[in-house]
Amino acid sequence: MPGRAAIIAALTEYANKPATSHDILAEPADAFGRPPLATLMQFTQAIGSRAELDALLAEVAPMIRAELFRGSEIALNCGTMVEWGGDPGVVFPHLLAELPRHLSLARRARERNASTPGTLFDEDPDGARATAGLRYLLLATMTVVCRKTNYRRALRGNAEIVAGVASLRDTSAEADFLAQVLALSDGVELLVLVPEEPKGFRVALEAVQTNAHLFTLLQASLIGGGYLTGEAVDPEVVAIATGETPHQRLVHDHARFHFSTWGGLPSDSIDTLLTTWIPVEGTPTDIPQLDGQRIVVLGPNVMGSQSWDSSFFANIHDALKSRAEVVEVLPEADVNRWLERIRAAR
Repeated sequence: MPGRAAIIAALTEYANKPATSHDILAEPADAFGRPPLATLMQFTQAIGSRAELDALLAEVAPMIRAELFRGSEIALNCGTMVEWGGDPGVVFPHLLAELPRHLSLARRARERNASTPGTLFDEDPDGARATAGLRYLLLATMTVVCRKTNYRRALRGNAEIVAGVASLRDTSAEADFLAQVLALSDGVELLVLVPEEPKGFRVALEAVQTNAHLFTLLQASLIGGGYLTGEAVDPEVVAIATGETPHQRLVHDHARFHFSTWGGLPSDSIDTLLTTWIPVEGTPTDIPQLDGQRIVVLGPNVMGSQSWDSSFFANIHDALKSRAEVVEVLPEADVNRWLERIRAAR
């Protein structure tokens, strides 16, 4: 097998050589199964330490920003290296820098609406290269951003990337998956009040899809953590909802409490509780704020056997880890002040 310097040299030459129409139409096995991409993977598998892997990744990752199609192929290999234990932080800056260009060109190519890839290449070579490489680039992006909240927040902060992903999700399964990841509730803090106790908690969310997902995670944290009494959440349900185990079969969960917005309190009429009920289909970012704080009020369950299945909370990527973590237990005096504030606002 060639040495490291020879592998990097061959990969650099490959990364900067414009892809032809034949290259972008070839089967993936043709490109990934031969040098220099196959050689890189063979060399990577023989590496003996995390430090060596990260050092190699640091040399390879900048090539993501080289030629459009070949850069996307290299991005996919970088994603594989991350899955093998490489540092995603080495790869992410290059994905963040490349995505706007790549998405813009793929979007331009789609709007051109060429009937065949060959025709598209004749009319718009870079658009054809970006379109052919989009799947590889977005798969690598998913591999990286599903591993850390800060990466997802950085993508959300780039309006050009968000718009580009959204514009392509109807024609690209990978863009649709990435759009779903970007729609997760990350870095959201909730104030959870239990007036009848009275208790209150500040809860930090990460990678939460829906309110049903929130309810499962919240019940697991509050009951499982000993903060509130109630029926424990099934460990299999918790493991699927947190992403600790794969979603291999449909499982179910149900409400142990009534979940209201800040406008509802347990002493209210049924009509008021129903109008302030938080629906399972919504998302945590839909929950209304009071004084800049999203508030969930828990009370006795008035919805009967309200339940949901794991399609509401199973993560769409193995690397995603979801949580609703109690980061502060409020003193009773603070809980009462919030309840007084709610009554005054209503």
